[in-house]
Amino acid sequence: MRNRPLRYLAASVAVLGLLTACGDPGAQQQPAAGANTALPAKDQALHDMLPQRVKDAGVLHVGTTLPNLPYLLTDDSNNITGGITVDVGKAVAAKLGLDYRIENIAWEALLPGVVAGRFDMADDGLSDTAERQQVGVFVDYMQSASVLVTAKANEGKYKSVDDACGKRIATIRGTTDVQHADDISKACVDKGKPAAEARQYPTAQDADLALRSGQADFQVAVTEQAKYAISTQNAPIVIVSDNFGLSYVGMYLRKDDTALANALLAALKALKSDGTLDRVIGHYGLTSIPEPGLNLAKGN
Repeated sequence: MRNRPLRYLAASVAVLGLLTACGDPGAQQQPAAGANTALPAKDQALHDMLPQRVKDAGVLHVGTTLPNLPYLLTDDSNNITGGITVDVGKAVAAKLGLDYRIENIAWEALLPGVVAGRFDMADDGLSDTAERQQVGVFVDYMQSASVLVTAKANEGKYKSVDDACGKRIATIRGTTDVQHADDISKACVDKGKPAAEARQYPTAQDADLALRSGQADFQVAVTEQAKYAISTQNAPIVIVSDNFGLSYVGMYLRKDDTALANALLAALKALKSDGTLDRVIGHYGLTSIPEPGLNLAKGN
């Protein structure tokens, strides 16, 4: 899931609605190794499912935005060193008999780039939403959720989401962080407690700084990113809430690119069946969903 503002999106993708959260509170870029899983052999039957343009190109061209722990790990020079997106993507591409090429795209150009056909798909922890399904299709293989975090210095002081009542919550402007914070605030008021204040920042880095500097008491974060930052980087944060805002995560394609979507889905199902998908995602301390699927988010 990505924490990115909506204001840059082109009118053609305005119906995508609020983007899901993806801050890296306290996290830094990290030169971590990938899953080191041997790439699978080409499956000719799956290759035959591909649209002709992809067969001719011989490459699965993927747009993403760096970095994004634990989906995309980078070193100090922003070179990709591993991550769920890359490891799963390479395995899928190999199964389909394709090379894998990933392109770092500014966030404001990523989703419009999918719609315009600049690359075959976007894949960097994107959450499946009903709004996005109006102009694209998701091939889902994971689930994610959000949590509320606070600075390590507040450990023991704040113990639950109720402690956010009357406090400041750092969010990323134009994302579902803001909606989550508003929901928390509304729940506070419904309980007769002071409302929480959602403070909106233009980037994840700005929100992280607000938390670290004491300008905010809490921050909305993605569960897997917060846990990864804590466990692998000793990030100075603690989680103070249960998961909320559960969502599916997957590869995002143009809505009319059904042949490629079906081929990707078949490859993911094959990798799930032989254990590869679980090994890759398990390397990062996470689990895949029981069965990959198309547009698994409900409400569309």
